[in-house]
Amino acid sequence: MSSSLIDLPPELLSHILSYAENARTLLCLALTCKKLGNYIHNEGYRVFVQSQFPTVPIPSSWKDAAHALTTRCRAWNRKSLTARYLCPPQDRNTSRPTNHGRRAQGQTIGYQPVIDSYESWTGPDWSSRREVVAWGAGAELIVRIKWMGPETKEVQRLNALKGIPPMERDQHYHQSRWWNIKRSSHQDGKDDITAVKLLHEAQRPSKSGEYIVVGRANGELEVIFVDHNMGHRWKRLTTFATEGRPVRFISINSAVPPLLAVCLDDGTVSIYSTAAQDILVKPVGVIRVRPKNQSCRIWSLTFLRFDRLAIGLGPSTEPIRVFEIKSDSITSEPIATFSICGMSRKGVLAPVAKTIYPIAPLPHAHCGCQDEGDLFLSGGYDGTVRLHDLRFPAPGYLTPSFSDPVDSSSAIYSLLPLDRDRFLAGSANHSLLKVFDMRSAVEKLCFCGSATASVTSQPRLLQRQPEREKSLSSCGRSESLEKKHRNWNVFLVDRSTHRAPKSNVARSLASSVYSLSTPSIYSPRIFAGVEGNVIQVDATSVYDRFPDPIFPAGYVRSEQKLENWVQLGEQVRRWDPRRETMCLALYEHGRGAVHLKQQVSIGELGGMIPGWDERWKDKQQTKSGIEL
Repeated sequence: MSSSLIDLPPELLSHILSYAENARTLLCLALTCKKLGNYIHNEGYRVFVQSQFPTVPIPSSWKDAAHALTTRCRAWNRKSLTARYLCPPQDRNTSRPTNHGRRAQGQTIGYQPVIDSYESWTGPDWSSRREVVAWGAGAELIVRIKWMGPETKEVQRLNALKGIPPMERDQHYHQSRWWNIKRSSHQDGKDDITAVKLLHEAQRPSKSGEYIVVGRANGELEVIFVDHNMGHRWKRLTTFATEGRPVRFISINSAVPPLLAVCLDDGTVSIYSTAAQDILVKPVGVIRVRPKNQSCRIWSLTFLRFDRLAIGLGPSTEPIRVFEIKSDSITSEPIATFSICGMSRKGVLAPVAKTIYPIAPLPHAHCGCQDEGDLFLSGGYDGTVRLHDLRFPAPGYLTPSFSDPVDSSSAIYSLLPLDRDRFLAGSANHSLLKVFDMRSAVEKLCFCGSATASVTSQPRLLQRQPEREKSLSSCGRSESLEKKHRNWNVFLVDRSTHRAPKSNVARSLASSVYSLSTPSIYSPRIFAGVEGNVIQVDATSVYDRFPDPIFPAGYVRSEQKLENWVQLGEQVRRWDPRRETMCLALYEHGRGAVHLKQQVSIGELGGMIPGWDERWKDKQQTKSGIEL
């Protein structure tokens, strides 16, 4: 007796749909018959998103989520990047120009940006969002709030009724408002901002503005309120007691109201309550993490979840320490410590002194297969990124590690997980942003870079089978799998030098990527902080006919004939009307020679590299005697 998909039980049909590779497969299946179309519209897109993108929260539309997330995944696979310098307007609440790349008078280097961002939905449409990004530019705090989607017209109408000046509109019809916050008593170099954190929408006491926690090198730690309905006004709400000690790092957990963890210059970590209404808030818990008899210092602290605080320090034989946070205190001793093993002079594995800079938890999967914060990444001074697990049972096992075979000696200054499969790492040199795919972790399991863990009262992790370890450590993978998940590096430097900031070109070539941030796990946008600049990178193609709903549709180039110049001119109008998009360069990690690829400007013709975005060209490849 023959049967078809429509005759299967819903459980089996949902299991089959969970293996779909993209949203187009579901759409084609939905067009076959009315019954399948109804099922896919009601359940199919939800099954697809929850199985392929388990870290994404419940969206307003499962169909739009499937479209946007597969589009973003395809953009990263095809290296479709559109980057530009994030520069505030010159006439926003300041008496002097605020050009990016500027330096304070008397200083030889530019500021080191510290960035934080988030976004939230403002309507039922997938593209209806409010995106907030804030960063420290020396002693000045710069904030940009962007409204996207159909609700932007309503926001503009309400602002006009209240007498608020019109907002800036970009080429995608997004409305933006900027704040440049700096008190007259603050001086660049002396009162620089060292830490910035935004309270997310659920954590804010009031929905009419943004709450920003700002720490400075002069010891100031305060909460600044930016009102959406009062033009470009702001005010200071709360000050936290630091006894004048410089603030190095801060982190905010996901609780409501949140707790604030602060690392001060003397090696102490203080915990503050943001719910306190006092003008001067004192810490509820203080510990000293840095041993007095060791010459090490704290380099980062990050909440893995609401009650777990991870601290990276070094040089130390235990460079990662995890503490438990309670409602009114912090444990004096770590509940977990991680060591990095290396070969000793006697030829045996032993913990060695290492330095850990950034720590970043992987996005939490909503399937319930593990607890939040169990898996996290760490970046070291040795240029290696390691994946750790709080459930690790005992010393002696390997941990996956990721490194760049070409630039293996540069330290890792920043980390940003994009999803469960891919993460970004900011290098200490050459403005280099490294893109790693964790599905290629099999080539980075090495004995000399192993890590050990000592965990108290943690569940055991299933031990890896010897056969699996042998297959992971071997190089017997298929060539197609290696090419599909190959890692690559991109230089965050504009190769069109006539558009780069002229006062900072030489230094930007050798800058570090100090900080990385993304508004949300489903956003196609990231922000990268280099010396004296903040760069916005959008993972989208200008030639995509069906991009993420927050971007306009593009044109597809044909392999038979090149795009005509009328369509190319339309792309310039839609994507780069002020000719400010950067032309980047990148190379892939490989075992052979390194081939540098370079982007062309929007409106120009790039190469036809299979599997790559149309803007990329390889100077070593030619076709019909013409350089692509």
